[in-house]
Amino acid sequence: MNGPDGRMKHYKDLVALAHSKGLKVIQDVVMNHAGPVFYYDANGSKGFDRESEAEWIQPYKRDGFHDNAAWADIPEWNLHRTAPEGPVELLSVKIPTTGILSKLETYSRKGFSGSSLGASDGEEVTCDFFSLRDLWTAPGSEHFDALVDEFVEIYAFYLTTIGVDGLRIDTVKHVHREFWDAFTERLRKKLGDQAKDKLLFGEVYDDQHPDVLGSYTWRTDWETRKEPSLDSVLDFTFCAAAREYLRADGGNYGSSRKLEAVIRSKTEKGANGRPFYNPTPGPDGLNSIQKSITFLENHDGLNRFRVAGVTERRNALAQGLVMTMAGIPCLYYGTELGLTDEKGRIGQDGETGRLSLDLSGAVKGGPLRKSESFVSVARLTKARSLIPVLRTGATVPLWSDSPDGADDDGVFAFARVGSQPGDFAIVVVNASDAERVTGAGDFSMLLVDAEGKPLAAEGSQLRRLVAVGPVDTAPVTTTLGSTNGKASAKLRVPAQSLVIYLPTK
Repeated sequence: MNGPDGRMKHYKDLVALAHSKGLKVIQDVVMNHAGPVFYYDANGSKGFDRESEAEWIQPYKRDGFHDNAAWADIPEWNLHRTAPEGPVELLSVKIPTTGILSKLETYSRKGFSGSSLGASDGEEVTCDFFSLRDLWTAPGSEHFDALVDEFVEIYAFYLTTIGVDGLRIDTVKHVHREFWDAFTERLRKKLGDQAKDKLLFGEVYDDQHPDVLGSYTWRTDWETRKEPSLDSVLDFTFCAAAREYLRADGGNYGSSRKLEAVIRSKTEKGANGRPFYNPTPGPDGLNSIQKSITFLENHDGLNRFRVAGVTERRNALAQGLVMTMAGIPCLYYGTELGLTDEKGRIGQDGETGRLSLDLSGAVKGGPLRKSESFVSVARLTKARSLIPVLRTGATVPLWSDSPDGADDDGVFAFARVGSQPGDFAIVVVNASDAERVTGAGDFSMLLVDAEGKPLAAEGSQLRRLVAVGPVDTAPVTTTLGSTNGKASAKLRVPAQSLVIYLPTK
């Protein structure tokens, strides 16, 4: 089977193979832009002068558009008018696409501004991405409905015929918000009962404003319609906070205070009284917090957590946070091997870690499963599987390194709390090079839920499970004390370790 049908059959077979091994497949998709499918005829030659930067990139035009755009036709670079140009049949399935993507008026044609990536004044939704051509997604445009429907037909094919399990939607904040309302609603309607098994999450590149991230889980008409727009988003605020805490060289570490703030932000409300994140369950019965994508690394400028100076253990601690926080954990390829981007630098963006799967610094062959990175990820995965509250419980910050003494230096602790009494787990990270406790001076960590209610009674016991770091050679248990009538404890944490404390049966 050759041509498009052959490629699609290969893809469908790949998805089926993944499913047979218990894996789900999320497809990365883009609705903000196409490739450099047209050029700007800056010199008026009626041809693409590919040596001229001006024909690839024109300065941003806030009012109006550049009327000199023309389709590119460079077969050796696979540059041509955007497909499909009409209805398509693949794997004997007729897809009623209209060809709206192959019309120049579907594109903004406003050029590029270097400031648009961080803008929030409307420029960010109408600007090219360098030479990637922006789609005009404004709700008042003549082609709005046709464009939405085109993408619904295209991605419904992948979600149903090919069988992918969800979409990771690129550059979400660079698209008009009303587009996402229409797209998600119409796609779910077309999927019908299958919608409950599909995940739609977006990339909103903002690591400082949880209210902005969460806003994409709400519709623009949220006051009358509470159902989610996107199911969830990639949690860039977690990524930034975890890096501030743990991405340091040697035995150094930063503050965990921002990480604590990120957890609290999940249930905070804005000035309009609306929670940052939509608490209304989607078709699958889960809400946007439960489906938030927790990650530390990606293919863009963030790239690898482990760069020059970051130890394998520190990388494992950071991945431990990913695996024990609320949401869906996302591990970047190679972290289970302890791969390092030696050209990368702490505090700097870079993309040198994504160019190839370089195994030169990794353990190869059979010993791989005995390496610290692999063992840590395996332990964390097993813990998440065997301790349901690590997957479903609410997240409550309990302790951050305080100024009251050195006993808790480098420590951060939080609880995952279930709906039933006694259903909880306490996760504690120690980033320092010495054993620490969850307390300082005369103060001990209180074991309480988000409302301040005790998680356990004084005198009850907790047992320790080491998820990252050397395992205990003998059982370690702690008997809870009391502070102001509430259970409290100075839980011990080995150096450079992540531990989980569970109530004894």
